[in-house]
Amino acid sequence: MTQEIVPTETEHEISANATSAIKNKLLERCSNCGVELNGPFCHACGQSSKSVIKFFGNVIKELLDDAIGYDSRLKHSIFPLLFKPGRITLDYVKGKRFHYVLPFRLYLITSLILILLVKGVVSTEEINFDNVSVDDSSIEVPEEVKAEVNEALELAKVSQDNPKVNELIDSMIDDNNAKDEEVSNEETSIPTPAKKKEKHFNVTLSDGNNLKWDGEKEELVGIENLKNGLFKTFFEEINPKLKHWKKNPEPLIDSFLESLPYMMFIILPIFALFLKLFYLLSKRYYTEHLIFLLHNHSFIYMVLMLEILIDLTVDQLLLSESWIAQTSESVLSLISFLLSIWIFVYIFLAMKRFYRQGWGMTIFKSLTLGFIYLMMLTFGFMFAIAAGAYQA
Repeated sequence: MTQEIVPTETEHEISANATSAIKNKLLERCSNCGVELNGPFCHACGQSSKSVIKFFGNVIKELLDDAIGYDSRLKHSIFPLLFKPGRITLDYVKGKRFHYVLPFRLYLITSLILILLVKGVVSTEEINFDNVSVDDSSIEVPEEVKAEVNEALELAKVSQDNPKVNELIDSMIDDNNAKDEEVSNEETSIPTPAKKKEKHFNVTLSDGNNLKWDGEKEELVGIENLKNGLFKTFFEEINPKLKHWKKNPEPLIDSFLESLPYMMFIILPIFALFLKLFYLLSKRYYTEHLIFLLHNHSFIYMVLMLEILIDLTVDQLLLSESWIAQTSESVLSLISFLLSIWIFVYIFLAMKRFYRQGWGMTIFKSLTLGFIYLMMLTFGFMFAIAAGAYQA
């Protein structure tokens, strides 16, 4: 007779725990809100079911797959962005967004890389406003000085190549300048080879006040007379820095480059309003115009990056005299020129394709909007320079 084994209470608990574990494994729940999961993402809060706590090697692998993998959004966005004007914008507004990088993210990526590339390429070592040289060929010697010099040379029978001749000319020009100052008390316009001519200029502001550049003190004079508080604060802030920028403009240039992205963030939403105004009958939302601008500017930034890289390559090829290097340099220069032309053609075709208007109307609106954009860009660069100067 077989003895029946009755399970103990502990065995029942183990069995229940195993069953619960199996159910939890089959029916996973969101770690954030506890809702039962039916896929890789929670339908309630959107959190991924994948754990972020992984080996470092797996994290790097996933990042590389996202960036350059076969299913990468960036990979699928580059080709239509460069060679199919308006295509990526049309697909996006129609809802075909899965394979494309988000417009704002794409704009951020391209603008950031462009700024870093420009900062790496631009060199301020050769820019020095402090060393202002005067070309000897532009020196205008008064006729009376010439006559006296020629007479002295004939009497002394000295060659014009003698170093003392230049000293004589300098002293005679200084004497002539001193005489002119006593008569007219005006600054002479004759530059001398021995002395450096300081450039004097006036800055006329909107309130009618003038600022004068003092070459000896290397600063602006007349700031205390300004009535506009904003202008006065600005010039008081940058005036002590001018003499340093004159010798080393690198801080000013770096600050200007850092201000450019902020300037473009201001221009784009405003220019989108002009697109909305020009294409009222298209019945497109303001957001669609803004997305169109984000895609087009991302395209422009990518082309500019290519042109910078081509110019760097051409500079290296110019150092070589081989026919291969010269041929490559000619080909790359032609490609850079065609890329510049392609920017204007691309923008025009993108507008034609996205807004679906006739060729004549598209040409008219392209030229008008292009002029408006150029004016906004000019004021934007002035703003970026002022902001960069204030913060440098």
